[in-house]
Amino acid sequence: MRKILRDNRGVVLLMVLATIAFFTVLVVSFSADQSLDMELAYNFRDSVQAQQIARAGIEAARVILKEDDPAYDSDDEEWGSFSEYAMGASMYLDGPSFSGTLADECGKIDLNSLVTEGEQLYREAQLKYLFELLEIDITDEELDELMKSLRDWLDPNDEPEFGGAESEYYQSLDPPYICKNGPLDTPEEILLVKGMKPEYFYGTENYQGIKDYVTVGTGGKININTASRTVLLSISRTYLTEDVVDVIEDGRPFLNEHDRSRIQGLDLNDPSDEMKWIKNTLDVKSSLFSADINGNMPSGARINIKTVLQRFQNDVRIVYYKIY
Repeated sequence: MRKILRDNRGVVLLMVLATIAFFTVLVVSFSADQSLDMELAYNFRDSVQAQQIARAGIEAARVILKEDDPAYDSDDEEWGSFSEYAMGASMYLDGPSFSGTLADECGKIDLNSLVTEGEQLYREAQLKYLFELLEIDITDEELDELMKSLRDWLDPNDEPEFGGAESEYYQSLDPPYICKNGPLDTPEEILLVKGMKPEYFYGTENYQGIKDYVTVGTGGKININTASRTVLLSISRTYLTEDVVDVIEDGRPFLNEHDRSRIQGLDLNDPSDEMKWIKNTLDVKSSLFSADINGNMPSGARINIKTVLQRFQNDVRIVYYKIY
């Protein structure tokens, strides 16, 4: 059985416990004798502690990714069992706990790649096919206009495509806002784009939305070890057929680029432009991960922190951080 806890991760937890003790004394010292003041003080104390516990989970995720072999990434590595690690680590906290997930963002479609020079045709086809695979209720005309509006949102100029939208359109809305003319900072930002309805993103009782299949900040590479079946199929109608995706799922993990030659039915030496794009898109490693961590107190206090972690050669940096 994989050894989940390591000494340096225990140090992280001990440091957090010391911080919690400090905040506990500090908060209680602020409280008055009245019962209401005491209740407010205790609630605040528990919220502070829950946040510190959640931060411990974030630091644990960073340590796991730092120690991970960056040559390839797969769900069967230790980071893929983060929820199991969190459960084990929380046993040392004697009451408080953290829980959550650590997921690979490089197994998703980067919305910002729609305007990648020389790849627009394939990137748009992929995103359109994703809508089709999810059976989202949108007409071809509406989807075409959404793609144009998304390109207008992403590209640096303020000249709208026919059927698209730039700042003039967004300024006419109530409330008005300007066109980004730059990359999305989060996947949810696509909800600001003309033609993008909440149900397309979040889904309905009749179909899934694109939320779990898209991301930003990966550069467009897709890790075949972690991509969902839907994302793999969306890459190409012609080359990534159901049979080929079966082979990929059965053959995981792929350890390096040469290892991709094991994918029976996918000739990466095919001279077509589309295959060249596919070969350039498929990867076996990842650099961007999302951590969704809860800090929990016995009193019921809970704090949720969502972060995006970017792995560099010798470091893992927080590039997005939000407390709920």
